[in-house]
Amino acid sequence: MDQLFKERLFIGDKTKEIKTLIFDFGGVLIDLNKERSIQAFAELGIEKVKDLLNNWCQKGIFLLFEEGKISSHEFLNNIHRMTEKELSDEDIKQAFFTFLVDLPRYKLNLINKLRKHYNIFLLSNINEMIFQYCCDTFFHAYGIDIDDYFDKLYLSFQMKVCKPDKKIFEIMIADSGLQPEECLFLEDGLQNIETAQSLGFNTYFVKPEEDFTPLFNHPLLKHN
Repeated sequence: MDQLFKERLFIGDKTKEIKTLIFDFGGVLIDLNKERSIQAFAELGIEKVKDLLNNWCQKGIFLLFEEGKISSHEFLNNIHRMTEKELSDEDIKQAFFTFLVDLPRYKLNLINKLRKHYNIFLLSNINEMIFQYCCDTFFHAYGIDIDDYFDKLYLSFQMKVCKPDKKIFEIMIADSGLQPEECLFLEDGLQNIETAQSLGFNTYFVKPEEDFTPLFNHPLLKHN
């Protein structure tokens, strides 16, 4: 296993076996381009977005949206008030969706293989609009469903809390009955990783657009 992978893999002292893999969505499975979305909003006359968008945890109305504290309708109305231009809801949605680049098919193929050996969960900071777009674009368009890949989805807008708040992890633990020392959490946000480690999770820090397939050659993760 490459040394760079080892440096980003944290295995706790209590871990004897990994039974569950927990994937973040944006930045781990889906490649992101924040700057492209910021530019798209700027072209609509909405400059303030650059201070609110983040790869790991949003701010302002974007955070409220990911926490499920405002609806899609309320979110869009708030964005309309940020500019004097006459925009359609679709204009705003398309600017937001440019944040999402691609979900490489090889990652879904990898998850399919891993499901033979592990429970597979998704734990994501995400809003209902982006989630539905991802389902339609990266799953339904290929005649598949997101539930075909994961045993359970834990989504911030449904749970009313975002990472790195430890409450989102505690809700997942309580609901699933999983043992953190038997889990590996793949995440691209360092604060989120720190929270997970404080609760006993094993973690792997994912780099942008990384193919982390070689990670599963680790002796603790490798299956014959």
